Amino acid sequence: MVNMGYRGFDRRIWVLFISMLIDGVGYSIISPYILLFLKQDLEVSLAVGGLVLLVAGVVGAAGNVIGGLMADKYGRRGVMVSSMLLRCLTFILLAVQVTYQPDFITIAALLSLSYFFGGVFSPANNAMVADISEPSRRMEAYGLLRVAWNLGFAVGPIIGGVLILVSFSLTFMVSAIISLVAALVVAFMITESYVPKHKEKRESVWDGVGSIKPFFLLFCLICLPMFIMAGQFGSTYTVYANERVGIDTATIGAVFGLNGIMVVLMQMPISRWLNERNPYMGMVIGSIVYSLGFLFIAAVTDSIGLAITMVVITVGEMMIVPVSNSLTVLLAPDDERGKYLGLFGLVSSFGWFGSTFVGGILCDTYDNGWIIWGILAFLGMLTAVGMLPFWARTSEKAIKKNDRTV
Repeated sequence: MVNMGYRGFDRRIWVLFISMLIDGVGYSIISPYILLFLKQDLEVSLAVGGLVLLVAGVVGAAGNVIGGLMADKYGRRGVMVSSMLLRCLTFILLAVQVTYQPDFITIAALLSLSYFFGGVFSPANNAMVADISEPSRRMEAYGLLRVAWNLGFAVGPIIGGVLILVSFSLTFMVSAIISLVAALVVAFMITESYVPKHKEKRESVWDGVGSIKPFFLLFCLICLPMFIMAGQFGSTYTVYANERVGIDTATIGAVFGLNGIMVVLMQMPISRWLNERNPYMGMVIGSIVYSLGFLFIAAVTDSIGLAITMVVITVGEMMIVPVSNSLTVLLAPDDERGKYLGLFGLVSSFGWFGSTFVGGILCDTYDNGWIIWGILAFLGMLTAVGMLPFWARTSEKAIKKNDRTV
C-alpha cells in the first residue's frame, strides 16, 4: 500500500481535520455564491457587491492580526473556540436576516462580522498546527488540513448550487447549522498546544508588532498581487461563469467540487514533494501555474472549459497555500508564530477580499474576457517575478536547517 503521508500526526491534527471538513462543507455551501446573492437578490452592481466583500475582507484582515496576537498571549484553544462560536452566531443571524428581512446594510454588516471572527480563528488554528507538528512534516500537516477543507469544498458548492435553485434563504440557514457543528467539535475535543511564556510586565496584545522582520514584511507585500488574483476564485469566477458564459449554478457547483476532489487526492503527494525543495521555488512555480489558470478563463465557452481552468487553478493553489504557511512559520520566532501568521493573514485577507472589488470593477468596465482575466493573471505573475530573488538567495540546505537569518 502506498504511503500517502497521513500517519504519525498528533491526535489534535485529526480533530482539526474533522472540524475543518465539516466547516468546509458549511462555508462552501454559500461562499462561492455570496456575490451572486448580492447582485441577484439585493440587486446591487458587481462593483458595489465587490465593495461589500472588500470591507468584509478588511474587517477580517483586522481579525487576523488580533487573533494572532491573542493566540500568542493567551494560547490557541480559547481563541479558536470563542471565534468559531461567535462566527456561527453571525451565520445564524445572517440566515434569519436573509429569510425575514433582507436589508442590504444589515446583511453587509453581518458579513463583515462573520469574516472578522473567521479572521481571528485562522492564525490561532495555523499556530496550533505548527505547535503540534514536527518541523520536517509541517508542510504535510498544513497539506492535510487543506485536504479536509477541500474535501468539504468538494461537497458544499454542489449542495449550495442545488439549494440556491430553491432559495438563497434556505442556503444560508443550512450553512449556519453545519458550521455550528464544526464549532462544537473544536469546543469539546481540542486541548491546548501552547502555554504562553510568563512575563513580569503585563503587555498589551498589540505590543511587539513593530518587531516583525523587514524581510517578512517584504515577503507579504510581494504575495499581495497574487492574493488579489486568487480571490477571484470565490466571487468573480462564479458570476462570470454564470452570467457571461451561461453556466447554471448547479454545474458551477460541480466544477467547484472538482477542486475539492483534486486536493483530497493530490495535496499530500504535492506537499511531500515540495517539502524536499526550496519553498521559494514552490512560490514561483505555483504563482505561474495559478496565473495561467485564471488567464485561461477568458477562453471558456462551456462547462468542460470551466472544469479545465479549475484543474489548472487548483494545481497552483495546492502549491501556494502550504508553502506560504510553512514559510511564515519558518520566518517567525517560536513564541511569535501567531503574530506572524496573523500578519500574513491580514495581507492574504486584504488581497483576497479586495480582489472582489477589483474583479467587480473590471467586469463592469470591460466586456472582453481577455482584458479582464489578462489583467488579473498579470498580478499573479508579479508575485512569481518578485519571488525569484528570494529563490536565488536561499539554498535548500539553509532552508532545511530553519535558518531565520535570511
